[in-house]
Amino acid sequence: MNTRSSKEIMEIILFSAMVIALSSLLCFIAYTLEDPNVSILAVFTPSLVALVLTAITKGKKGVYDLFVKQTVKKTSLNWLLIALLGIPALASLAVLTSLHFDISRFHLRTTQLLPQLIVIVMIAIGEEYGWRGYVLPRLMKKFNVFYSSIILGLIWGLWHYPAYLIGTGIPLQMDFMVFLIWVVLGTLFISWIYYYTRSILTSILAHIGANAAFNYLFILPEFTGNMNTFWIFITYLLVLMMLVYYLRRKDLLESPNNP
Repeated sequence: MNTRSSKEIMEIILFSAMVIALSSLLCFIAYTLEDPNVSILAVFTPSLVALVLTAITKGKKGVYDLFVKQTVKKTSLNWLLIALLGIPALASLAVLTSLHFDISRFHLRTTQLLPQLIVIVMIAIGEEYGWRGYVLPRLMKKFNVFYSSIILGLIWGLWHYPAYLIGTGIPLQMDFMVFLIWVVLGTLFISWIYYYTRSILTSILAHIGANAAFNYLFILPEFTGNMNTFWIFITYLLVLMMLVYYLRRKDLLESPNNP
């Protein structure tokens, strides 16, 4: 392992340790105060830690590259639409499947936009500059997109665990390992888009789309009373990712060190 590669791996480890530690601290404070709302602050830790570490190691230019250059850039409309609507489309298909494609029974769980939409957007911004802006590019210099996504998905999932322990942060009435499967598959989806766009905006849109689907559609067990629809959704997403990574295998499965 060369010095540059070793440095990037250490940055990933340091970042992961810091965000998980901060998340754990905030969840402990929330548990102590008996106020689970305090734990919502944990959603800002990935982007905040990315900001601090980037400022220390790369200065103003690094911060600019992270928060501006990766966001304000020319991106195909197709990728923007796939990012924003991909997960909601699969989730809608899962709901329709559970309803035996009786469209007359399909409806939104709620039509209220505020404050849910503001919270959904803030969560995406608070996380994505850390996960996709800071960690993923460093992983992709060492591993291919598939392996980078698996590693990042496990880190991202573990970051949610402290909140899970106090009964918040992940969908209610769902086993953590099931949630972890979703996070890994979701990471494969967002990484696929990020690889071809190098845009944090697409990552933010994908995150918004996923959280909006879970909030507005009858897919989570806390709204449906069972896991059936969610498992259908997971199956569709798994099939899509298998197709994507198979059809794009020369890009997504190729080692970054391959000439």
